[in-house]
Amino acid sequence: MVKKFISISSKLIVLVLSIAIVSIVITSTLSFTVAESIIKNDVESALRAEANNRGSTIGSIIDNRIELLQELARNPVLFDTFSALSFSVDEITFGKLLDERKLTLENEVMNFQRDQLNAGLRDFAIISSPGRVIYSLNNPEQIGTLAKSLDKVTQTTVKFIQDNNKERLMTITVPILSESSAQQGVITATMTSSVFDDILQSRFGLDETGEVYLVNKNEMMISESIFIDNAAFNQRVNTVPVKECFENGKSVDGLEYLDYRGVEIFGVSHCRSDLGFVLLTEVDESAILVPVYDLQSKIILVSGALIVAATIVTFFLSRKFSRPILKLKSAAELVAKGNFDVETKIETNDEIEELSKSFDSMTKTIKETVSAITKRENIIRRQEDLLSQFSKEKKESCVCLVDLVGSVKITQSLSEEQKRRYYEIFSDSVIEIVRKHKGVPVKFIDDAILFYFPVGSDNVFQQSIDCCLNLAESSSAINKKMESEGLPGIGYRISSTFGSIQIVGGGDKIVSDIFGESVNMCFKINPYALPNSLIIDSIMYEKAKTLDFSFTKLDESIVKELDYKVFIVHRK
Repeated sequence: MVKKFISISSKLIVLVLSIAIVSIVITSTLSFTVAESIIKNDVESALRAEANNRGSTIGSIIDNRIELLQELARNPVLFDTFSALSFSVDEITFGKLLDERKLTLENEVMNFQRDQLNAGLRDFAIISSPGRVIYSLNNPEQIGTLAKSLDKVTQTTVKFIQDNNKERLMTITVPILSESSAQQGVITATMTSSVFDDILQSRFGLDETGEVYLVNKNEMMISESIFIDNAAFNQRVNTVPVKECFENGKSVDGLEYLDYRGVEIFGVSHCRSDLGFVLLTEVDESAILVPVYDLQSKIILVSGALIVAATIVTFFLSRKFSRPILKLKSAAELVAKGNFDVETKIETNDEIEELSKSFDSMTKTIKETVSAITKRENIIRRQEDLLSQFSKEKKESCVCLVDLVGSVKITQSLSEEQKRRYYEIFSDSVIEIVRKHKGVPVKFIDDAILFYFPVGSDNVFQQSIDCCLNLAESSSAINKKMESEGLPGIGYRISSTFGSIQIVGGGDKIVSDIFGESVNMCFKINPYALPNSLIIDSIMYEKAKTLDFSFTKLDESIVKELDYKVFIVHRK
Protein backbone atom coordinates (compact mmCIF):
# COMPACT_ATOMS: atom_id res chain seq x y z
CA MET A 1 0.00 0.00 0.00
CA VAL A 2 1.45 3.36 -1.07
CA LYS A 3 1.35 5.98 1.67
CA LYS A 4 -0.19 9.28 0.69
CA PHE A 5 2.30 12.14 0.68
CA ILE A 6 1.39 15.02 2.99
CA SER A 7 3.51 18.15 2.78
CA ILE A 8 4.94 19.96 5.78
CA SER A 9 2.90 23.04 4.83
CA SER A 10 -0.32 21.04 5.05
CA LYS A 11 0.67 19.51 8.37
CA LEU A 12 1.59 22.92 9.79
CA ILE A 13 -1.71 24.43 8.66
CA VAL A 14 -3.67 21.52 10.18
CA LEU A 15 -1.69 21.80 13.43
CA VAL A 16 -2.20 25.56 13.81
CA LEU A 17 -5.88 25.35 12.89
CA SER A 18 -6.41 22.45 15.30
CA ILE A 19 -4.83 24.40 18.15
CA ALA A 20 -6.83 27.52 17.23
CA ILE A 21 -10.13 25.67 16.98
CA VAL A 22 -9.61 23.75 20.24
CA SER A 23 -8.60 26.97 22.03
CA ILE A 24 -11.61 28.84 20.66
CA VAL A 25 -14.01 26.02 21.56
CA ILE A 26 -12.66 25.84 25.11
CA THR A 27 -12.73 29.64 25.49
CA SER A 28 -16.26 29.86 24.06
CA THR A 29 -17.52 27.10 26.32
CA LEU A 30 -15.97 28.65 29.42
CA SER A 31 -17.25 32.12 28.46
CA PHE A 32 -20.75 30.77 27.86
CA THR A 33 -20.75 28.84 31.14
CA VAL A 34 -19.41 31.75 33.19
CA ALA A 35 -21.76 34.26 31.55
CA GLU A 36 -24.73 31.95 32.07
CA SER A 37 -23.80 31.48 35.73
CA ILE A 38 -23.39 35.24 36.31
CA ILE A 39 -26.68 36.09 34.60
CA LYS A 40 -28.57 33.39 36.49
CA ASN A 41 -27.12 34.60 39.78
CA ASP A 42 -28.16 38.18 38.96
CA VAL A 43 -31.63 37.08 37.87
CA GLU A 44 -31.98 34.90 40.94
CA SER A 45 -31.08 37.85 43.19
CA ALA A 46 -33.58 40.09 41.39
CA LEU A 47 -36.35 37.47 41.50
CA ARG A 48 -35.61 36.69 45.12
CA ALA A 49 -35.88 40.39 46.01
CA GLU A 50 -39.20 40.70 44.15
CA ALA A 51 -40.56 37.48 45.66
CA ASN A 52 -39.62 38.51 49.19
CA ASN A 53 -40.90 42.08 48.80
CA ARG A 54 -44.22 41.11 47.23
CA GLY A 55 -44.70 38.00 49.35
CA SER A 56 -43.91 39.91 52.53
CA THR A 57 -46.34 42.69 51.53
CA ILE A 58 -49.18 40.24 50.89
CA GLY A 59 -48.32 38.33 54.05
CA SER A 60 -48.30 41.57 56.06
CA ILE A 61 -51.76 42.51 54.74
CA ILE A 62 -53.18 39.13 55.71
CA ASP A 63 -51.38 39.12 59.08
CA ASN A 64 -52.73 42.61 59.79
CA ARG A 65 -56.30 41.50 59.09
CA ILE A 66 -55.85 38.43 61.26
CA GLU A 67 -54.62 40.64 64.11
CA LEU A 68 -57.64 42.94 63.70
CA LEU A 69 -60.04 40.00 63.87
CA GLN A 70 -58.20 38.58 66.88
CA GLU A 71 -58.47 41.99 68.55
CA LEU A 72 -62.22 41.96 67.91
CA ALA A 73 -62.42 38.44 69.36
CA ARG A 74 -61.06 39.90 72.62
CA ASN A 75 -63.56 42.83 72.65
CA PRO A 76 -65.27 43.13 76.11
CA VAL A 77 -68.74 43.67 74.60
CA LEU A 78 -68.37 40.55 72.47
CA PHE A 79 -66.96 38.67 75.46
CA ASP A 80 -69.98 39.69 77.70
CA THR A 81 -72.39 38.72 74.94
CA PHE A 82 -70.90 35.24 74.67
CA SER A 83 -70.88 34.91 78.47
CA ALA A 84 -74.60 35.72 78.65
CA LEU A 85 -75.54 33.58 75.69
CA SER A 86 -73.66 30.60 77.01
CA PHE A 87 -76.43 30.01 79.59
CA SER A 88 -79.08 29.83 76.94
CA VAL A 89 -80.23 26.34 76.14
CA ASP A 90 -83.09 26.86 73.71
CA GLU A 91 -83.65 28.94 70.60
CA ILE A 92 -86.36 31.16 72.13
CA THR A 93 -84.26 32.20 75.10
CA PHE A 94 -81.26 32.59 72.83
CA GLY A 95 -83.25 34.89 70.55
CA LYS A 96 -84.47 37.05 73.44
CA LEU A 97 -81.01 37.45 74.94
CA LEU A 98 -79.56 38.20 71.53
CA ASP A 99 -82.22 40.87 70.87
CA GLU A 100 -81.38 42.53 74.18
CA ARG A 101 -77.73 42.90 73.17
CA LYS A 102 -78.19 43.19 69.43
CA LEU A 103 -78.03 46.96 69.23
CA THR A 104 -74.92 47.21 71.42
CA LEU A 105 -73.23 44.37 69.54
CA GLU A 106 -74.10 45.84 66.13
CA ASN A 107 -72.77 49.24 67.11
CA GLU A 108 -69.50 47.72 68.31
CA VAL A 109 -69.10 45.63 65.16
CA MET A 110 -70.05 48.49 62.87
CA ASN A 111 -67.56 50.79 64.58
CA PHE A 112 -64.85 48.14 64.19
CA GLN A 113 -65.82 47.53 60.59
CA ARG A 114 -65.85 51.23 59.77
CA ASP A 115 -62.51 51.95 61.46
CA GLN A 116 -60.52 48.81 60.72
CA LEU A 117 -61.96 46.29 58.29
CA ASN A 118 -64.07 47.99 55.65
CA ALA A 119 -61.86 47.72 52.53
CA GLY A 120 -63.09 44.96 50.24
CA LEU A 121 -65.26 43.28 52.90
CA ARG A 122 -67.91 40.97 51.40
CA ASP A 123 -69.20 39.21 54.51
CA PHE A 124 -68.65 39.24 58.24
CA ALA A 125 -70.14 36.84 60.78
CA ILE A 126 -69.89 35.97 64.47
CA ILE A 127 -70.92 32.41 65.27
CA SER A 128 -71.27 30.76 68.70
CA SER A 129 -69.86 27.33 69.41
CA PRO A 130 -73.19 25.54 69.00
CA GLY A 131 -73.21 26.91 65.45
CA ARG A 132 -75.71 29.77 66.07
CA VAL A 133 -75.24 32.97 64.11
CA ILE A 134 -74.88 35.85 66.56
CA TYR A 135 -74.14 38.46 63.91
CA SER A 136 -73.92 38.48 60.13
CA LEU A 137 -73.28 41.30 57.71
CA ASN A 138 -75.52 39.51 55.21
CA ASN A 139 -78.70 37.50 55.76
CA PRO A 140 -78.05 35.03 58.64
CA GLU A 141 -80.03 32.35 56.81
CA GLN A 142 -77.49 32.48 53.97
CA ILE A 143 -74.70 31.22 56.22
CA GLY A 144 -76.72 28.86 58.37
CA THR A 145 -75.17 25.72 56.83
CA LEU A 146 -71.73 27.28 56.79
CA ALA A 147 -72.02 28.17 60.49
CA LYS A 148 -72.21 24.51 61.48
CA SER A 149 -68.79 23.87 59.98
CA LEU A 150 -67.14 27.15 61.00
CA ASP A 151 -67.79 26.71 64.71
CA LYS A 152 -65.45 23.69 64.65
CA VAL A 153 -62.44 25.86 63.67
CA THR A 154 -60.01 25.82 66.62
CA GLN A 155 -57.24 27.98 65.15
CA THR A 156 -56.88 30.86 62.76
CA THR A 157 -57.31 29.77 59.13
CA VAL A 158 -57.01 31.52 55.78
CA LYS A 159 -58.77 30.20 52.68
CA PHE A 160 -58.84 31.51 49.14
CA ILE A 161 -62.13 30.85 47.35
CA GLN A 162 -64.19 31.94 44.34
CA ASP A 163 -67.90 32.77 44.60
CA ASN A 164 -70.63 32.08 42.08
CA ASN A 165 -69.88 35.37 40.34
CA LYS A 166 -66.27 34.28 39.74
CA GLU A 167 -65.02 36.86 42.23
CA ARG A 168 -61.82 35.89 43.99
CA LEU A 169 -62.23 36.03 47.77
CA MET A 170 -60.23 35.40 50.92
CA THR A 171 -61.87 34.06 54.09
CA ILE A 172 -60.19 34.50 57.48
CA THR A 173 -61.61 32.59 60.44
CA VAL A 174 -60.50 33.40 64.02
CA PRO A 175 -61.61 31.41 67.13
CA ILE A 176 -63.18 33.25 70.12
CA LEU A 177 -61.83 31.92 73.43
CA SER A 178 -63.05 32.35 77.01
CA GLU A 179 -60.83 33.28 79.94
CA SER A 180 -60.24 29.56 80.46
CA SER A 181 -59.21 29.23 76.77
CA ALA A 182 -62.37 27.30 75.97
CA GLN A 183 -63.71 27.96 72.49
CA GLN A 184 -66.93 29.98 72.54
CA GLY A 185 -67.27 30.63 68.84
CA VAL A 186 -65.59 32.06 65.76
CA ILE A 187 -65.35 35.29 63.79
CA THR A 188 -65.20 34.88 60.02
CA ALA A 189 -64.53 37.64 57.52
CA THR A 190 -64.73 37.26 53.76
CA MET A 191 -63.07 39.91 51.63
CA THR A 192 -61.94 40.32 48.06
CA SER A 193 -58.40 39.14 47.24
CA SER A 194 -58.15 41.38 44.19
CA VAL A 195 -56.42 43.83 46.51
CA PHE A 196 -53.31 41.74 45.82
CA ASP A 197 -53.51 42.21 42.02
CA ASP A 198 -51.69 45.52 42.01
CA ILE A 199 -48.86 43.90 43.97
CA LEU A 200 -48.70 40.80 41.76
CA GLN A 201 -49.17 42.43 38.35
CA SER A 202 -46.62 45.19 38.76
CA ARG A 203 -43.96 44.85 36.03
CA PHE A 204 -41.28 46.52 38.12
CA GLY A 205 -38.12 44.38 38.28
CA LEU A 206 -39.48 41.79 35.81
CA ASP A 207 -38.59 40.75 32.27
CA GLU A 208 -41.23 40.65 29.52
CA THR A 209 -41.80 36.99 30.35
CA GLY A 210 -41.62 37.59 34.11
CA GLU A 211 -44.68 36.60 36.13
CA VAL A 212 -45.69 36.70 39.81
CA TYR A 213 -48.70 34.69 40.98
CA LEU A 214 -50.19 32.92 44.00
CA VAL A 215 -51.04 29.23 44.46
CA ASN A 216 -53.09 27.77 47.34
CA LYS A 217 -52.84 24.50 49.23
CA ASN A 218 -55.02 22.77 46.66
CA GLU A 219 -52.37 23.53 44.00
CA MET A 220 -54.72 25.96 42.24
CA MET A 221 -53.67 29.34 40.90
CA ILE A 222 -55.56 31.98 42.93
CA SER A 223 -54.39 35.07 41.02
CA GLU A 224 -54.54 36.05 37.37
CA SER A 225 -51.99 34.84 34.81
CA ILE A 226 -50.38 37.12 32.21
CA PHE A 227 -50.31 34.21 29.77
CA ILE A 228 -53.69 32.46 30.23
CA ASP A 229 -57.14 34.09 30.55
CA ASN A 230 -59.34 33.14 33.53
CA ALA A 231 -56.56 31.09 35.08
CA ALA A 232 -57.59 31.86 38.67
CA PHE A 233 -59.15 28.77 40.29
CA ASN A 234 -59.04 27.01 36.91
CA GLN A 235 -55.33 26.44 36.35
CA ARG A 236 -53.67 23.67 38.36
CA VAL A 237 -50.04 24.31 39.38
CA ASN A 238 -48.21 21.29 40.79
CA THR A 239 -44.65 22.43 40.20
CA VAL A 240 -41.66 21.78 42.47
CA PRO A 241 -41.87 25.05 44.48
CA VAL A 242 -45.57 24.41 45.27
CA LYS A 243 -44.89 20.89 46.54
CA GLU A 244 -41.81 22.05 48.45
CA CYS A 245 -43.84 24.74 50.22
CA PHE A 246 -46.92 22.78 51.26
CA GLU A 247 -45.10 19.50 51.95
CA ASN A 248 -41.93 20.81 53.61
CA GLY A 249 -42.69 24.45 54.36
CA LYS A 250 -39.67 25.67 52.37
CA SER A 251 -39.05 28.31 49.73
CA VAL A 252 -36.84 27.56 46.72
CA ASP A 253 -34.16 29.72 45.10
CA GLY A 254 -32.85 29.77 41.54
CA LEU A 255 -34.60 26.59 40.43
CA GLU A 256 -35.02 25.53 36.81
CA TYR A 257 -38.25 23.63 36.12
CA LEU A 258 -41.30 23.39 33.85
CA ASP A 259 -44.08 25.79 34.81
CA TYR A 260 -47.84 25.25 34.46
CA ARG A 261 -47.53 25.96 30.69
CA GLY A 262 -44.84 23.29 30.25
CA VAL A 263 -42.24 26.00 29.54
CA GLU A 264 -38.71 25.80 30.96
CA ILE A 265 -38.45 28.66 33.44
CA PHE A 266 -36.13 30.01 36.11
CA GLY A 267 -37.89 30.89 39.34
CA VAL A 268 -37.93 31.44 43.09
CA SER A 269 -40.73 31.12 45.62
CA HIS A 270 -41.90 32.79 48.82
CA CYS A 271 -43.64 30.20 50.98
CA ARG A 272 -46.36 31.16 53.51
CA SER A 273 -47.97 27.79 54.07
CA ASP A 274 -49.31 29.10 57.40
CA LEU A 275 -51.39 31.63 55.45
CA GLY A 276 -52.36 29.12 52.78
CA PHE A 277 -50.39 30.46 49.83
CA VAL A 278 -47.05 30.33 48.04
CA LEU A 279 -45.92 33.21 45.84
CA LEU A 280 -44.00 32.23 42.69
CA THR A 281 -41.77 34.66 40.78
CA GLU A 282 -40.74 33.21 37.43
CA VAL A 283 -39.15 34.20 34.13
CA ASP A 284 -38.68 32.16 30.95
CA GLU A 285 -35.17 30.69 30.91
CA SER A 286 -34.82 31.42 27.20
CA ALA A 287 -35.42 35.12 27.90
CA ILE A 288 -32.73 35.49 30.55
CA LEU A 289 -30.21 33.67 28.36
CA VAL A 290 -30.66 36.02 25.38
CA PRO A 291 -27.51 38.01 26.33
CA VAL A 292 -25.60 34.75 26.63
CA TYR A 293 -26.77 33.63 23.19
CA ASP A 294 -25.82 37.04 21.78
CA LEU A 295 -22.37 36.69 23.35
CA GLN A 296 -22.06 33.18 21.95
CA SER A 297 -22.99 34.39 18.45
CA LYS A 298 -20.41 37.17 18.65
CA ILE A 299 -17.75 34.75 19.89
CA ILE A 300 -18.52 32.37 17.00
CA LEU A 301 -18.35 35.26 14.53
CA VAL A 302 -15.05 36.54 15.92
CA SER A 303 -13.72 32.98 16.14
CA GLY A 304 -14.55 32.36 12.49
CA ALA A 305 -12.72 35.54 11.50
CA LEU A 306 -9.72 34.53 13.62
CA ILE A 307 -9.65 31.06 12.06
CA VAL A 308 -9.70 32.55 8.55
CA ALA A 309 -6.93 34.99 9.49
CA ALA A 310 -4.92 32.20 11.13
CA THR A 311 -5.34 30.06 8.01
CA ILE A 312 -4.01 32.81 5.74
CA VAL A 313 -1.07 33.66 8.03
CA THR A 314 -0.25 29.99 8.54
CA PHE A 315 -0.32 29.37 4.79
CA PHE A 316 2.29 32.04 4.07
CA LEU A 317 4.39 31.10 7.11
CA SER A 318 4.32 27.44 6.13
CA ARG A 319 5.53 28.33 2.64
CA LYS A 320 8.35 30.34 4.17
CA PHE A 321 9.31 27.54 6.57
CA SER A 322 9.00 24.74 4.01
CA ARG A 323 11.05 26.45 1.26
CA PRO A 324 14.47 25.73 2.84
CA ILE A 325 13.32 22.22 3.76
CA LEU A 326 12.34 21.56 0.14
CA LYS A 327 15.76 22.84 -0.88
CA LEU A 328 17.36 20.33 1.50
CA LYS A 329 15.13 17.59 0.06
CA SER A 330 16.25 18.39 -3.50
CA ALA A 331 19.89 18.41 -2.42
CA ALA A 332 19.45 15.04 -0.70
CA GLU A 333 18.00 13.58 -3.91
CA LEU A 334 21.05 14.80 -5.86
CA VAL A 335 23.38 13.24 -3.29
CA ALA A 336 21.43 9.99 -3.57
CA LYS A 337 22.15 10.05 -7.32
CA GLY A 338 25.88 10.41 -6.68
CA ASN A 339 26.35 14.16 -6.98
CA PHE A 340 28.45 15.08 -3.93
CA ASP A 341 29.30 18.60 -5.14
CA VAL A 342 25.89 20.00 -4.13
CA GLU A 343 25.69 22.69 -1.41
CA THR A 344 22.56 24.16 0.21
CA LYS A 345 23.95 27.29 1.96
CA ILE A 346 20.66 28.10 3.71
CA GLU A 347 20.68 31.17 5.98
CA THR A 348 17.65 31.35 8.29
CA ASN A 349 19.36 31.91 11.67
CA ASP A 350 17.60 28.90 13.19
CA GLU A 351 17.77 25.11 13.41
CA ILE A 352 17.20 24.75 9.65
CA GLU A 353 20.39 26.72 9.01
CA GLU A 354 22.23 24.41 11.42
CA LEU A 355 20.77 21.43 9.55
CA SER A 356 21.95 22.94 6.27
CA LYS A 357 25.48 23.33 7.61
CA SER A 358 25.43 19.74 8.87
CA PHE A 359 24.16 18.54 5.48
CA ASP A 360 26.87 20.42 3.60
CA SER A 361 29.48 19.05 5.99
CA MET A 362 28.09 15.54 5.50
CA THR A 363 28.27 15.77 1.70
CA LYS A 364 31.85 17.00 1.99
CA THR A 365 32.70 14.08 4.27
CA ILE A 366 31.00 11.61 1.93
CA LYS A 367 32.93 13.04 -0.99
CA GLU A 368 36.21 12.65 0.89
CA THR A 369 35.23 9.15 2.02
CA VAL A 370 34.40 8.07 -1.53
CA SER A 371 37.75 9.44 -2.66
CA ALA A 372 39.51 7.53 0.12
CA ILE A 373 37.61 4.34 -0.76
CA THR A 374 38.71 4.70 -4.36
CA LYS A 375 42.31 5.02 -3.25
CA ARG A 376 41.97 2.01 -0.97
CA GLU A 377 40.57 -0.06 -3.80
CA ASN A 378 43.89 0.39 -5.51
CA ILE A 379 45.67 -0.63 -2.34
CA ILE A 380 43.43 -3.69 -2.04
CA ARG A 381 44.24 -4.69 -5.57
CA ARG A 382 47.91 -4.44 -4.77
CA GLN A 383 47.37 -6.58 -1.68
CA GLU A 384 45.89 -9.38 -3.75
CA ASP A 385 49.43 -10.57 -4.25
CA LEU A 386 49.82 -10.69 -0.51
CA LEU A 387 46.66 -12.77 -0.14
CA SER A 388 48.07 -15.22 -2.62
CA GLN A 389 50.77 -15.91 -0.04
CA PHE A 390 48.35 -17.99 2.01
CA SER A 391 50.20 -21.09 3.07
CA LYS A 392 48.80 -23.92 1.11
CA GLU A 393 49.75 -26.20 3.99
CA LYS A 394 47.75 -26.24 7.16
CA LYS A 395 49.95 -25.78 10.18
CA GLU A 396 48.89 -27.14 13.57
CA SER A 397 49.24 -24.56 16.32
CA CYS A 398 48.10 -23.54 19.78
CA VAL A 399 46.01 -20.40 19.23
CA CYS A 400 45.69 -17.94 22.15
CA LEU A 401 43.59 -14.81 22.77
CA VAL A 402 43.85 -12.15 25.49
CA ASP A 403 40.70 -9.93 25.68
CA LEU A 404 40.27 -6.91 27.98
CA VAL A 405 37.15 -6.90 30.20
CA GLY A 406 34.92 -3.78 29.98
CA SER A 407 37.56 -1.58 28.41
CA VAL A 408 35.05 0.42 26.33
CA LYS A 409 33.14 1.57 29.41
CA ILE A 410 36.33 2.14 31.42
CA THR A 411 37.94 4.35 28.77
CA GLN A 412 34.86 6.53 28.14
CA SER A 413 36.00 9.05 30.73
CA LEU A 414 39.64 9.10 29.53
CA SER A 415 41.22 11.60 27.20
CA GLU A 416 42.58 10.46 23.84
CA GLU A 417 46.15 10.50 25.15
CA GLN A 418 45.13 8.48 28.23
CA LYS A 419 43.32 5.95 26.03
CA ARG A 420 46.40 5.58 23.82
CA ARG A 421 48.63 5.05 26.84
CA TYR A 422 46.12 2.65 28.44
CA TYR A 423 46.16 0.30 25.44
CA GLU A 424 49.89 0.78 24.90
CA ILE A 425 50.79 -0.47 28.40
CA PHE A 426 48.47 -3.46 27.95
CA SER A 427 49.75 -4.44 24.50
CA ASP A 428 53.44 -3.93 25.34
CA SER A 429 53.11 -6.03 28.49
CA VAL A 430 51.30 -8.88 26.72
CA ILE A 431 53.59 -8.99 23.66
CA GLU A 432 56.67 -8.98 25.88
CA ILE A 433 55.44 -12.07 27.74
CA VAL A 434 54.33 -13.79 24.51
CA ARG A 435 57.72 -13.33 22.87
CA LYS A 436 59.47 -14.41 26.05
CA HIS A 437 57.70 -17.77 25.68
CA LYS A 438 58.50 -17.89 21.94
CA GLY A 439 54.96 -17.19 20.84
CA VAL A 440 54.06 -15.33 17.65
CA PRO A 441 51.88 -12.16 18.04
CA VAL A 442 49.43 -11.82 15.16
CA LYS A 443 47.27 -8.73 15.56
CA PHE A 444 45.52 -6.33 17.93
CA ILE A 445 41.74 -6.69 17.44
CA ASP A 446 39.91 -3.80 19.19
CA ASP A 447 40.94 -4.50 22.81
CA ALA A 448 42.15 -8.11 22.27
CA ILE A 449 45.53 -9.59 21.20
CA LEU A 450 45.71 -12.77 19.09
CA PHE A 451 48.90 -14.91 19.11
CA TYR A 452 49.85 -18.54 18.50
CA PHE A 453 52.48 -21.24 19.13
CA PRO A 454 53.28 -23.37 16.04
CA VAL A 455 53.89 -27.06 16.66
CA GLY A 456 57.64 -27.57 16.41
CA SER A 457 58.56 -29.46 19.55
CA ASP A 458 57.01 -31.77 22.10
CA ASN A 459 56.75 -29.02 24.71
CA VAL A 460 54.62 -26.59 22.62
CA PHE A 461 51.58 -27.25 24.88
CA GLN A 462 53.67 -26.61 27.98
CA GLN A 463 54.95 -23.37 26.41
CA SER A 464 51.55 -22.05 25.39
CA ILE A 465 49.87 -22.84 28.75
CA ASP A 466 52.84 -21.45 30.69
CA CYS A 467 52.63 -18.27 28.62
CA CYS A 468 48.88 -17.87 29.20
CA LEU A 469 49.17 -18.51 32.96
CA ASN A 470 52.10 -16.09 33.09
CA LEU A 471 49.84 -13.47 31.51
CA ALA A 472 47.15 -14.16 34.13
CA GLU A 473 49.72 -13.85 36.93
CA SER A 474 51.07 -10.58 35.50
CA SER A 475 47.82 -8.65 35.99
CA SER A 476 49.03 -7.17 39.28
CA ALA A 477 52.24 -5.89 37.71
CA ILE A 478 50.35 -4.42 34.77
CA ASN A 479 47.86 -2.71 37.10
CA LYS A 480 50.73 -1.15 39.07
CA LYS A 481 52.00 0.41 35.84
CA MET A 482 48.50 1.72 35.16
CA GLU A 483 48.20 3.13 38.67
CA SER A 484 51.59 4.84 38.44
CA GLU A 485 50.33 6.82 35.44
CA GLY A 486 46.91 7.59 36.95
CA LEU A 487 45.06 5.13 34.75
CA PRO A 488 42.28 2.71 35.78
CA GLY A 489 43.09 -0.94 36.42
CA ILE A 490 42.45 -3.71 33.93
CA GLY A 491 41.25 -7.28 33.83
CA TYR A 492 41.39 -9.70 30.93
CA ARG A 493 40.24 -13.15 29.86
CA ILE A 494 42.61 -15.68 28.27
CA SER A 495 41.55 -18.54 26.00
CA SER A 496 43.55 -21.17 24.10
CA THR A 497 42.65 -23.80 21.48
CA PHE A 498 44.50 -26.29 19.30
CA GLY A 499 44.05 -27.01 15.59
CA SER A 500 45.11 -26.34 12.02
CA ILE A 501 45.48 -22.74 10.86
CA GLN A 502 46.38 -20.95 7.63
CA ILE A 503 48.90 -18.13 7.88
CA VAL A 504 48.99 -14.92 5.82
CA GLY A 505 52.51 -13.53 5.58
CA GLY A 506 56.07 -14.50 4.82
CA GLY A 507 56.66 -16.85 7.72
CA ASP A 508 56.38 -17.23 11.47
CA LYS A 509 58.35 -14.03 12.09
CA ILE A 510 56.28 -11.81 9.76
CA VAL A 511 52.61 -12.72 10.12
CA SER A 512 49.71 -10.62 8.77
CA ASP A 513 46.83 -12.83 9.94
CA ILE A 514 45.82 -16.38 10.73
CA PHE A 515 42.62 -18.24 9.83
CA GLY A 516 41.06 -21.53 10.85
CA GLU A 517 38.46 -23.27 13.01
CA SER A 518 40.74 -23.16 16.04
CA VAL A 519 40.89 -19.33 15.74
CA ASN A 520 37.09 -19.14 15.68
CA MET A 521 36.86 -21.52 18.65
CA CYS A 522 39.35 -19.41 20.61
CA PHE A 523 37.09 -16.36 20.21
CA LYS A 524 33.93 -18.35 21.09
CA ILE A 525 35.12 -19.75 24.41
CA ASN A 526 36.90 -16.58 25.60
CA PRO A 527 33.77 -14.96 27.21
CA TYR A 528 33.45 -18.01 29.54
CA ALA A 529 36.83 -17.38 31.17
CA LEU A 530 36.96 -15.58 34.50
CA PRO A 531 38.95 -12.30 34.60
CA ASN A 532 42.71 -13.00 34.73
CA SER A 533 42.24 -16.74 34.16
CA LEU A 534 42.75 -19.25 31.32
CA ILE A 535 40.11 -21.39 29.57
CA ILE A 536 40.85 -24.10 26.92
CA ASP A 537 38.77 -26.26 24.61
CA SER A 538 38.48 -30.05 24.74
CA ILE A 539 41.12 -30.63 21.99
CA MET A 540 43.68 -28.58 23.87
CA TYR A 541 42.71 -30.42 27.04
CA GLU A 542 43.33 -33.83 25.43
CA LYS A 543 46.79 -32.67 24.33
CA ALA A 544 47.77 -31.15 27.69
CA LYS A 545 45.93 -33.19 30.31
CA THR A 546 49.05 -35.17 31.21
CA LEU A 547 51.02 -32.01 31.94
CA ASP A 548 51.59 -30.71 35.44
CA PHE A 549 48.51 -28.41 35.52
CA SER A 550 45.12 -28.48 37.22
CA PHE A 551 42.11 -28.73 34.87
CA THR A 552 38.51 -27.96 35.92
CA LYS A 553 35.66 -28.72 33.57
CA LEU A 554 32.99 -26.00 33.42
CA ASP A 555 29.50 -27.18 34.31
CA GLU A 556 27.28 -27.71 31.27
CA SER A 557 24.62 -25.41 32.81
CA ILE A 558 27.06 -22.52 32.45
CA VAL A 559 27.96 -23.27 28.84
CA LYS A 560 24.65 -24.83 27.83
CA GLU A 561 24.56 -22.94 24.52
CA LEU A 562 27.89 -24.53 23.54
CA ASP A 563 28.01 -28.04 22.12
CA TYR A 564 31.56 -28.73 23.30
CA LYS A 565 33.48 -28.95 26.56
CA VAL A 566 35.71 -26.25 28.04
CA PHE A 567 38.17 -26.33 30.95
CA ILE A 568 39.66 -23.81 33.40
CA VAL A 569 43.43 -24.24 33.84
CA HIS A 570 45.40 -23.48 37.02
CA ARG A 571 48.87 -24.26 38.24
CA LYS A 572 49.09 -27.04 40.75
